[in-house]
Amino acid sequence: MESTRRETTERVSSPAATGGAGTFFEQHVGAYWLALLLVRGIPPIFHDCTLVEVFLQTKYLGWHTDDFLVVGQNGSGKRRKLAGQVKRAFTVSANDHDCKKTIQDFWRDFQNTQPFSKASDRLVLVTLRGTNALLEHFSGLLDCARASQDGTEFERRITTDGLINAKAVQYYGEIRKMIGESEGRDVTVSEVWSFLCVLHIVSLDLNSATAQTEATVKTLLAHTTDEPDAIRCADATWNALLREIGQGMPSARSFRREDLPAEVIQHHTPMGSTDHQALRALNDHSAFILDGIRSKIGSFHLERGRLVHQVIAQLESEQVVLISGPAGSGKSVIAKEAISILEADHFTFSFRAEEFAYPHLDATLQNIQPPANAAILGAILAGQDRKVLLVESIERLLEKSTRVAFVDLLTLVAKDNSWRLVLTCRDYSADLVRSAFLEYVNATHSVITVPPLDNEELRRIKAANPSLAKPLANASLRRVLRNPYVLDKARQIEWSGERSVPQNEREFRKLFWREIVRANDRTAGGMPGRRENAFVQVALRRARALTLYALCNDLDLEAIDQLCHDSLIVRSPDDDSQFAPAHDVMEDWAIL
Repeated sequence: MESTRRETTERVSSPAATGGAGTFFEQHVGAYWLALLLVRGIPPIFHDCTLVEVFLQTKYLGWHTDDFLVVGQNGSGKRRKLAGQVKRAFTVSANDHDCKKTIQDFWRDFQNTQPFSKASDRLVLVTLRGTNALLEHFSGLLDCARASQDGTEFERRITTDGLINAKAVQYYGEIRKMIGESEGRDVTVSEVWSFLCVLHIVSLDLNSATAQTEATVKTLLAHTTDEPDAIRCADATWNALLREIGQGMPSARSFRREDLPAEVIQHHTPMGSTDHQALRALNDHSAFILDGIRSKIGSFHLERGRLVHQVIAQLESEQVVLISGPAGSGKSVIAKEAISILEADHFTFSFRAEEFAYPHLDATLQNIQPPANAAILGAILAGQDRKVLLVESIERLLEKSTRVAFVDLLTLVAKDNSWRLVLTCRDYSADLVRSAFLEYVNATHSVITVPPLDNEELRRIKAANPSLAKPLANASLRRVLRNPYVLDKARQIEWSGERSVPQNEREFRKLFWREIVRANDRTAGGMPGRRENAFVQVALRRARALTLYALCNDLDLEAIDQLCHDSLIVRSPDDDSQFAPAHDVMEDWAIL
């Protein structure tokens, strides 16, 4: 009896396998593309394009990757192709027949320069959202490839112990093996690297219990209609597009916007210029925030790749990643480098914490010109499977009496799994930020702690900046100089043979204050004291105002100009009379 029951159990397939779940998922993916085509939406991966054509079952066009082909076009008329395979579930293994066929089909198209351009076209695997193991490690491998300048750097990254997850390295080995079998030879690391650079994974939860992707697409459809009952119109349009795909898949149809049902076209207008202007304004705002994060010690760029890839990997499994560390430890630099890798495939936006000191999220967004509220932004980005937002120095928001806008943001993130949030925070405030914000809205999160510079990092920095040899040779001061910001400031000091070396941070701070802030060697006109007074006032005013910049039009303008020239303070891009210390460490030292 037990043997019969076991045999029966082994013969029974899951409903998903036998009930056509994969076909229904593929149908919903097709409707997703048609919705973006209808409104001239922005597809994932191709952020510089709007969707203009959709092809189904494209083997007849010469593609091995044949589930769909979508074509985007940018403002200059240049076209880019995205060829995709749809898999409800996917296992990266050379022993898995479905995986091997998919990867080898991708490879054949990658090698075929007639339909595929390695410079502008891309390959994509669309899977059902929820398989975190695949997403975390497979996406981590692809991100590692795109973060590498060439095959040599990629090989160094995947062979450096602990730089990326061991599972991602295993996936690399499986993919290399499958490509090698297709080629009948052992392919090089560089060949695999160039292939991985154009391969993407997009995760959608279509035709599932959560159905967040469907909800966001319907938000986009509602945004682009003038019908009185926009939600009902969006539902009707989505159902019509599903029917259109169901009829089009067997006959391998292709679609331009004018090929869609006339009643659907009549109810929806393409995304307007205001929508695209809002995105450009957000991108410009983000660029300004990131440009203010200095990532070099002198001319030397310190690569902390292990921490950067840790952030990226955590973003695949957690919606919020909190980067914690002491002031000047390089939290912002790590966040910036993670964002710079992710922005190749995803929309990324950056803010400072003070910008969320408002009673509503829309107020934060309205300050960016042209403005967009949260609902409109969500609709514009409905086609994106992942959006990433960086908020700098979140601990500053704890000092504000009004911070509801940030809670609104967290609530939005918790409701929409396609959003990812990176926060930087000083270590002593991390627990308070978690309890006051993240746990309040039940946001899944992880904390990455930035360690001091290790001996190997100090060795490389000293090699690039020989002037640091003397202070780094002193054991007491070396402990202080494991902080990247403090180390960079030490580089600006003249370490003559006669000068005694500070023995602790307090002594170093006094030396820096005399040499750099006051500039005691510039005695004309009593400038050292004038510089000191002006700098302290800028720091105090900004700290008290808890704004990005403080009004300083009544201060010593000549001293202010010198401090700006020496990169000790920065001027607001919007108001020449407002200033702030160039780094919050400098603000701390001024207040102390």
